[in-house]
Amino acid sequence: MRTLGWAMAALLLWAPGLSRAQPAIGGDAAAGAAKYDQLCAACHGPKARGGQGADLTQPIYVHGSGDDNVVHSIRDGQPDGMPAFRDRLTDADLTDLVAFLKVRRADPTNPRSASPQAFPPTLPKGVVKTDVEHFRVQVVAKTGAPYGFAFLPDGRILITEQSGSLRVVQKGRLLPDPVADAPTGGVEGQRGQPGHNLLDVIIDPDYAHNRWIYLSSAHRAKSGDPSGGSIARITRGRIRGGHWVDSQVLTEFQIQSTTALRMAFDAQRHLYIGTSWPNFEFISPDQAPHTPPQMLSSPLGKVLRMNADGTVPSDNPFVGQAGAFPYVYSYGNRAPLGLAFDSRGELWETENGPRGGDELNHIRPGRNYGWPVSTWGLRYDDVPNSANPEAKGVEQPIINWSPSPSVSAIAFYYGQAFPRWRGSLIMGSLKQTDLYRIVLDGDRPVLQEVILHAFDRIRAVHVGPDGYIYVLGDLGNLVRLIPAH
Repeated sequence: MRTLGWAMAALLLWAPGLSRAQPAIGGDAAAGAAKYDQLCAACHGPKARGGQGADLTQPIYVHGSGDDNVVHSIRDGQPDGMPAFRDRLTDADLTDLVAFLKVRRADPTNPRSASPQAFPPTLPKGVVKTDVEHFRVQVVAKTGAPYGFAFLPDGRILITEQSGSLRVVQKGRLLPDPVADAPTGGVEGQRGQPGHNLLDVIIDPDYAHNRWIYLSSAHRAKSGDPSGGSIARITRGRIRGGHWVDSQVLTEFQIQSTTALRMAFDAQRHLYIGTSWPNFEFISPDQAPHTPPQMLSSPLGKVLRMNADGTVPSDNPFVGQAGAFPYVYSYGNRAPLGLAFDSRGELWETENGPRGGDELNHIRPGRNYGWPVSTWGLRYDDVPNSANPEAKGVEQPIINWSPSPSVSAIAFYYGQAFPRWRGSLIMGSLKQTDLYRIVLDGDRPVLQEVILHAFDRIRAVHVGPDGYIYVLGDLGNLVRLIPAH
């Protein structure tokens, strides 16, 4: 399903066991429209078709679209950016809003009303021309709602499906069976899927000798855990005869949102993992320095760094500091959806802002990237932002996008297939559904160019061993860009 995910995306959260009695859903759609214009349109657009926030005209919402689900989400909010409106909406207001959204979803003139697949990816036919290179788009494979992919040296491609399957593409064909016994995760479903839990996949830089494959996944917290919520798990294992074997859990830590958990390796086999903390509503300037992204004791809102075996590198910036989570490499990161190293071994990160404020950051050890003390984006609630986009002691983004395209995965291009793109940063986007090429001169952006327009919500981007650019969209199409000679 094509939804954005941050803003008032409530209308999205499934949460059992509501403590309050639910109002009977009937409602006045006209009154709901007026309330929507007052509280929701700034995020979700004047026709509920998306803006900074999710498209609410889809027949299926990310976390469920039943009346009770929608009521709960609007009233009580959710951890990843949706504020609670319990103090500003009566039960009658809630039923009116639900009635309005049901009318919008059922509108026969709405092209999204028929099916989540009624909004297919745009696969351009023929030659796509850009400023300095021209290409064609080829479909490599089609899979379920995906998150990440990785190339094996023997030509196979691994793809993670968020529903919990690790899939294999072999000789241009998606094998019918997932890898048996691979980690699946275990949290409630999103985007109409049975679970939103198996996330990124990456292979060890020394894979030719050790065959290690790394997966990030989200799981329910253990029964009785007072922290509640979910946990992230980083696992490594091998594939042998179609089975996941030699599985090792390297680390676990608490998370509030399954967004991010993107991974990258450096040349020294340090593994980097992005963690998110997208909350923003009702945080006062006095509270902001005490939120998880600014607290070194918390794994949330960070870029983490570990050795390939899960141990803590002795040169991590906060090792030995009392109370610090030892894996922390950088902090103040809101939602790192892209991690990539350039040819100099420097780490770069893309992260979603709230309403605006998407960022490209040059990540350096021990630095504070500001969230939520400093942001160029806007709040989701009706509390004005503090004018503090350049707070003292925090790093400024290399690029700030406001309004935001909802930036996602990144990869640096050093292949031979597109020689005039060498050194460029290739970046996907979710809301904008475009693929960008960015030229950097050190920390100075020189050029931004859309090279593939309106493809799909782009989930992952990599450069293949063949030098082609591979792009994975939310609707399951893995495509590659090949030169148009």
